[in-house]
Amino acid sequence: MMTIPYRESQLLVTLYLLLLLMNSLFISPGQAQADSGQKTQSEPLSLPDQEPFEISLITFSPSDHLFEWFGHTVLAVENRRTGKSIAYSFGGFSFRAEDFLKFAMGKFIFWSYTEDSRPLLDYYREQGRHVVIQTLSLTPLQTARIRQRLLTALEPRNRFYIYDHFKDNCATRLRDIVDDALDGAIRKQSAADTGRTTRDYVHRMTAHLPALNFLLNAVLSDGVDRTITHWETMFLPDRLMMVFQTSTNPETGGPLVARRLEQVPGQRSPFFGPDPVFPRTAQREWFAGLAAGLFLAVLAMPYLKKHRRQTRTQLAPTGPGSARSDSRADNGENKPLGALATKFYPVLVAIFGAVAGFLGVVLFFMTVIAAHKDVYWNENFFLFNPLTFALLPLGLLRVFGRARLLFTAVSMACATGAIAGVCLKLLPAFDQGNGQQIRILLPILIIIGLTGFLEMREPVSS
Repeated sequence: MMTIPYRESQLLVTLYLLLLLMNSLFISPGQAQADSGQKTQSEPLSLPDQEPFEISLITFSPSDHLFEWFGHTVLAVENRRTGKSIAYSFGGFSFRAEDFLKFAMGKFIFWSYTEDSRPLLDYYREQGRHVVIQTLSLTPLQTARIRQRLLTALEPRNRFYIYDHFKDNCATRLRDIVDDALDGAIRKQSAADTGRTTRDYVHRMTAHLPALNFLLNAVLSDGVDRTITHWETMFLPDRLMMVFQTSTNPETGGPLVARRLEQVPGQRSPFFGPDPVFPRTAQREWFAGLAAGLFLAVLAMPYLKKHRRQTRTQLAPTGPGSARSDSRADNGENKPLGALATKFYPVLVAIFGAVAGFLGVVLFFMTVIAAHKDVYWNENFFLFNPLTFALLPLGLLRVFGRARLLFTAVSMACATGAIAGVCLKLLPAFDQGNGQQIRILLPILIIIGLTGFLEMREPVSS
């Protein structure tokens, strides 16, 4: 056995102690505990070692522009190493003639696309729109899965899709991508029933635009009148934002949203509150319908009075000083204002026929010919239909004293259909939420039908 001299052995011991001291200085306690099999909280990673991508949901408030009535939403993927952020959107569309034809047939084509996030935010800032940016708390694997789904959606074979406003749109596609990355956690957490219907949520978004609100509610049938879950409300960008805000990520054990930033260059959006507000508009709708019906009734009075006097004097001789001439003078028909007053009623009926009848023709087309499944079996056919459109030419002919029998017959038919539709609401099968259309249109149609009935009772004048 080789022996080590004392001096050399002392030197080796000294070197060994120095190595132990250096090890204690340069190896962190966390590393030492990890090496010994104990768990501890590690120090934050430096930027190059972190997951380089950060994903945010960006929600834009609604506006009065046609295709921004319900707002918009995108997923932004930011590379934290380069600082570049790309927004992925499923809201691309074109409204050329051929695209409009597809839309009319119920097959509107949308597509996915990307753009730089910062110019996008600048644009909405210039528009004065309220924007909410929610950075998601995700694991590296979840982030990678979302990025892969977004990139796959840009491939030519996956890029285009048939738009469905309630089930497949720019918001629901982002919802599904994030939910898939979280293995269905969002769907499970949002499965509770809201106690509200799809129609309620549409009404909530459009109540401040009465004409649009009326049109949308008019064409939607009872398919949107069942209560829906929070998951189903996420066809609206603001509901997608709020559900994400209250969701948790099972993999991280914390909230899904790590931080939230708001860009409010103008007025705060009333739709971005935590609890949705559903406006009550029944009172104003009753007022509008009753006021319109009363106004029409006032105009119908001189119209009916004119025809009663014509009937009373139809056998009287003509000429100056005759009974018929005196009757016309007493009625004011020889005066321009009196003659004009008797023509107001058929003119307004013609205008009503043009508006309501056109809506009836469109509804008939969407139901019978096109593939708009959300308008099938629409009970508003009782209130307006292609027959209503016949009031337009018949009303104009009535201004010139023609088409009396047809005008009165169609008037009574339209009113009878409306009353029948209301009576059928007593049956369980007729459960469409079309109270708004009944409140506004029924008073008008009753006056039109009653006027037609009273006019038809009079004999035909010469």
